[in-house]
Amino acid sequence: MPICNPSSSSSSSSSSSTKSWIIHGLAVGAAAAVAIGAHAYFNYRRSGKFRSRVIGIIPARFASSRFEGKPLVHILGKPMIQRTWERAKMATSLDHVVVATDDDKIAECCRGFGADVVMTSESCRNGTERCNEALQKLGKEYDVVVNIQGDEPLIEPEIIDGIVKSLQ
Repeated sequence: MPICNPSSSSSSSSSSSTKSWIIHGLAVGAAAAVAIGAHAYFNYRRSGKFRSRVIGIIPARFASSRFEGKPLVHILGKPMIQRTWERAKMATSLDHVVVATDDDKIAECCRGFGADVVMTSESCRNGTERCNEALQKLGKEYDVVVNIQGDEPLIEPEIIDGIVKSLQ
């Protein structure tokens, strides 16, 4: 398995008292979210009178019982995590996209192609916990958080935008 050797880059507080909800079944957005492995969260205090602040978080881990190192596997010359990040960056509804990981190899790879990285603890049991920890570490308020699975290199930016739109 090749180690990350990124090709050219295509682009370069959530307080503990804020109540957020995970969306699994909201109109068309929910079906798309489940189908593509993305989940969206929204801040309960939001109102429709302002443009929501939206972040996409891509959880990625190296250790896996089925396919260790999957985020760094190259697909047509680029690591899978880079392809996922590039597609997420194409979503016009996202104000910020970060990769959340507990692995130094993934973090180094992602920084190499221009991604913002948030280091999380190894104790996160799943991607949702990793997204939550990353959000807390960022220390910024977002109205919508989209959990974009790191192994979705073909994710359609329009689906991300549709999910976000359904929450606004």
